[in-house]
Amino acid sequence: MTAYIIAGLAIVALLIIILYHISYRRQVEELSRQVQFINENKTEMKAIADISSKELQKLTEEINKLKARLEETESDYKKQDEALRETITNISHDIRTPLTSLDGYIQFLEEKGLSEEKRAYYLDIIKNRVKSLNDMLNELFTYAKMQDRNYAIELTEIDMAALTADTMMLFYDDIAKNGMEPEIAIPDECVPVKGNREALIRVIQNIIKNALMHGKNLKVRLEREGETVRFTCSDELLNKDAVIDVTRVFDRFYKGDPSRGSGGSGLGLAISRELVEKMGGTIEARCENGIFSISICFPAT
Repeated sequence: MTAYIIAGLAIVALLIIILYHISYRRQVEELSRQVQFINENKTEMKAIADISSKELQKLTEEINKLKARLEETESDYKKQDEALRETITNISHDIRTPLTSLDGYIQFLEEKGLSEEKRAYYLDIIKNRVKSLNDMLNELFTYAKMQDRNYAIELTEIDMAALTADTMMLFYDDIAKNGMEPEIAIPDECVPVKGNREALIRVIQNIIKNALMHGKNLKVRLEREGETVRFTCSDELLNKDAVIDVTRVFDRFYKGDPSRGSGGSGLGLAISRELVEKMGGTIEARCENGIFSISICFPAT
């Protein structure tokens, strides 16, 4: 009798195993169909396992993670493709504009009976346009070079106070020409940071150029806040109605006021962000009540 009971239990156990195996196999086949459907169609559907098996639930979870990652990758690719198209359009426009004006002034020079005064005037304009075009191409080259992950900057100890003062002196003529009386606050003592002299000069130049081009009442401040050195440049926007998206001001070719001319390569602040981050610093922008400011911070050494 006991033997029959044991045999019966064995048969029942075998049937349960067989049924579970069949159900497990069907669930795997169902998951395969779901993955195939997701792969072939644009759908929000996620893989679902009906059997409460840890292995199948884990497999389902990993499939859905992979699906989410692929969707994110596709989204990033579309954004990069759109950004590339926008970049090409902006580059074409910004290069074509000075080239068109160059062609026009060269035609003026070819006119007969042109006075020496007029000739010198047109030549001066042509030189400025060529310089502007050359600066733009250099900015493009620099930005492209910094997109290389292997691009590195050699860091040494720099006196940020002396460097800021020296860089500000480069803009003396521009500031005087605009009739500005900037507020400049730079400590007399040494303010050491870890950085690259050429890169820091370029960052500050780009920030000051942006302020002089689009603002007035320039204010420049360098200060040490505990273990942090902060450089801040602020100005009052010429167009107070312009909507500035501070989350995008460091994007390439971003324009807070689409109605204005380019006035430059549109890469100055983008290059500044790249350089600051490669030197281990941070950069941020703010716009409040018509006052636009950019701050860069480095650890004090």
